[in-house]
Amino acid sequence: MRLNFGKLFSIGSLADSKWTEARAMRLYNIPDYAFSFLMEGEILVEVDGQSMLIAPGQFVLIPGHKDIMVRYFKDCKGYDGKFSIEFLKDASYPVLRSGMPLIQSFWFDDAVFIGALMHRMCTALYDKDKAFLQSGMDLILGQLRPGGKMAAVPEKFLQMVFSRKDAPMSVAQYASALGVTPNYLNKTVKHHTHRTAIDWIEIARLNLAKQLLRDPEVPIVDVAARTGLDDQSYFARFFKKKTGLTPSQFRNSE
Repeated sequence: MRLNFGKLFSIGSLADSKWTEARAMRLYNIPDYAFSFLMEGEILVEVDGQSMLIAPGQFVLIPGHKDIMVRYFKDCKGYDGKFSIEFLKDASYPVLRSGMPLIQSFWFDDAVFIGALMHRMCTALYDKDKAFLQSGMDLILGQLRPGGKMAAVPEKFLQMVFSRKDAPMSVAQYASALGVTPNYLNKTVKHHTHRTAIDWIEIARLNLAKQLLRDPEVPIVDVAARTGLDDQSYFARFFKKKTGLTPSQFRNSE
């Protein structure tokens, strides 16, 4: 459950997987600053076309009026929320003037501190302790520095892979579209995301298949083709390997 403080501030836990599931693959836009701190798991979010892969220990700040879409998430634990400039005691922090999304890593004791602080802020929200919430945001915003983002090739690759316009392609096809070799694409994607290019392709293919299977108007035979696998029997084996269910079983369980 999450509350708001006069609609100027809110914070809550990411532990509710159903809440995260509801947001996945849905475009939304809020007028306030949005933030998230991940303690476990990973999230791939797209902000105005820019891909941001969030790993444990990373804090993300997104300015208002940005188109945001959660492309992928797994085993997420942490916190997220939003705030308006009017809520802050001090709105002069450099990160608030950049107008760009930011992602920053906190390691070891610093990450533990940020996690504990945000847990305490959840309690302060219930207690309507505005002074503590403002002080907490001061501490966090004071440690953020503008400029954090993913390298160009991995970012563009993830944008292409999770595009809703096209079915996922092969590593070689993406490499050709990006003007690099398949080997380079694999190496740079692995370096920046800790997953291989084929891992991301399979994640995107599975996410798209689940979306299509949730729509009873889409025949299962068409789902395979629209996810880039023309062989329906291969698609069925792929889907069952990843989910433990056949496409039909998944559709009937939804």
